[in-house]
Amino acid sequence: MRVTTGMIFDSGLSQIQRQNAQLLDTQQQVATGRRILKPSDDPVASARALEVSQSKSVNALYTANQGYASDALRVVDSKLDAANDLITYVRTRAVEAGNGAYSNSERAAIASDLEQQFSALQSIANSQDSSGDYIFAGYRSNAQPFVGSMAAGVTYQGDQGTRTLQISSSRNLPITSSGDEIFNQIRAPSGSAFALSAAGNTGTAMASGTSLAGYNGHTYAINVSAGPTYQIFDSTADPTHASPITPTVTTSGSDTTLSFGGISMTLTGTPAAGDSYTLSTVASTFDVIGNFVSALNSGNDKLNRFAVTQTIAGMDASQDSISQVRSGVGSRMVEVETQQNINADLDLQYAETLSRLQDVDYAGAVSNLVQQQTYLQAAQQSFMRVSNLSLFNYLGS
Repeated sequence: MRVTTGMIFDSGLSQIQRQNAQLLDTQQQVATGRRILKPSDDPVASARALEVSQSKSVNALYTANQGYASDALRVVDSKLDAANDLITYVRTRAVEAGNGAYSNSERAAIASDLEQQFSALQSIANSQDSSGDYIFAGYRSNAQPFVGSMAAGVTYQGDQGTRTLQISSSRNLPITSSGDEIFNQIRAPSGSAFALSAAGNTGTAMASGTSLAGYNGHTYAINVSAGPTYQIFDSTADPTHASPITPTVTTSGSDTTLSFGGISMTLTGTPAAGDSYTLSTVASTFDVIGNFVSALNSGNDKLNRFAVTQTIAGMDASQDSISQVRSGVGSRMVEVETQQNINADLDLQYAETLSRLQDVDYAGAVSNLVQQQTYLQAAQQSFMRVSNLSLFNYLGS
């Protein structure tokens, strides 16, 4: 084969450029610490590294959610702890009010104190997190859940939803609880019920006793009309109140006893038209405290004795309700901590896998770098020698 001078120059240039390219790749590997600089360096490892990197990124998102969940659960637990302390205080005051030696002024002082505790409990129930969302409002986190006052009654404006955060590929963790479940669903002890006056009643009559020997556990609504006349509705069996029950009414002094369905309820005082009462196994913590304050302010020993017993039972039930929710919160906090440990282990495994796929072997890379520098210098020197071989060098000699 005929070798021309042009071929010698082209071949020398090509070899030098190839050595330069290899040297540059190795130098970049040493500088970046990465073996794979472009997918063509190792297509299989590049594809696997991309998959692992994506999994690592998803794992980082779950880890962030776990932090948010842990913070949210700690806030819920602290608010429930505060509510529990307040309810314990109300129960203590109820026991104190049961002292028969107390005067009406002393009971009125307790009532005044409990009015403040009522407001404090409502404030806790309307707590917000750092983002301004109401903790106990369910999905309606932008709306204040408990609206009203002791005089007008407190109503729940939230819903039954439970907000969640996804802390793993298979777990959506509840981070809040419905305030209705915590504060409006306290349950009377077995075989008993709460007999409560509506907050907006204008008369002085309040429940002062019940006889529940034949009680079926239903919720009864008692409405007062002019006269007074009484209509009773079984709200459990007849939610539309289409068929009122006519009770047997017995009066004795200021007491009126309503008998219906094998049970009876005694009202002490004078009811007004439009007043209403409920007899139910389920009640609101706010209604129980509100009724207790009204009984204390009435100055009637009979009302006070019944309200004391009912309030103690109500506060015990409220503490049970809070304890159940706190138990769930505590379990979820443990779950978050466990998942955080799992994610930390996964993150370490992903990092090790990526290192194995991508990281350069520095000993080998530095050795290659020195070797390639030697090759490049040899190519340059040989090109210089070969390029000087020309017949013109011998002309005239």
